[in-house]
Amino acid sequence: MEMEEYRSGKKSLELACYIGGAGAFGVFLRWMQHQLAFNELGLPEKSLFHPLLLLYVLAAAGVFLYFIHRFEQQRLYLPDEFPAAFSNTGRWYVIARIATGLIVCAGAALLYLQTDTDRNSADYQLLSILAIVAGISFPLWLGFANRDPQPNIWLLCALSFFLMFFLAAWMVICYKINTINSVIWSYGPELVAVAASMFAFFRMGGFLFGRPKWTHCLFTCMFAAALCIVCLADERYLGMQIIFLGLAAEQLLVCWIMVKNLQKGAAPQKKKKSTGGFESLT
Repeated sequence: MEMEEYRSGKKSLELACYIGGAGAFGVFLRWMQHQLAFNELGLPEKSLFHPLLLLYVLAAAGVFLYFIHRFEQQRLYLPDEFPAAFSNTGRWYVIARIATGLIVCAGAALLYLQTDTDRNSADYQLLSILAIVAGISFPLWLGFANRDPQPNIWLLCALSFFLMFFLAAWMVICYKINTINSVIWSYGPELVAVAASMFAFFRMGGFLFGRPKWTHCLFTCMFAAALCIVCLADERYLGMQIIFLGLAAEQLLVCWIMVKNLQKGAAPQKKKKSTGGFESLT
């Protein structure tokens, strides 16, 4: 048992290093793009760093897909039950999930104070309030995986909704603020990272709504964490930067937990629902 825990911890650490490395390399490319691919007026010029950043995104996705393929080749799978898939017992996990939620809340509080005189202050302050709710929801969501084999599904679904609604609102607010901004490269990466994070939390919620797909969930969490790290290379309010850092930490923690909970062997077959005496032909 100890050897299995050691190996699962080693896999989690390896994956976390790859996610952090991918994010750091993306930060470097994005910083070089800011330095060399924009003129003094902030307008994009022809530069190799525009396609390089796109190639980086595709390469990162390919690496993460390779990890999932390797897990499948090793006959590893994640249980469909929410408590088994996201079990995170232990003092360090308690500290980690609370810390990641507090980072998001701290960034949200700072953003609220920083944008008091901004012309879009109402939008930013709404985003700050939603971020605080999401920052509280995440550690509660993970904590419920340890309490009861059959936790309160309605409450967990509500917590998942808060996480997704916060990111959906961020996308709308980002687009609204940049309505007259013709330079897509200036805000496009933020939109993509927020959208990826929303899909990551959506896939996590699939374990509660009866649509668990651990490969999709793990991929979106890895991809979103790396993209959130990339966004740290941009210039924006410090509060938003801290929120991005907190989101990356949350998704990285989820990846760690999922890999730790992978089980060896063939995944149990799902029971087919009765079709009233007729067999499905598909």
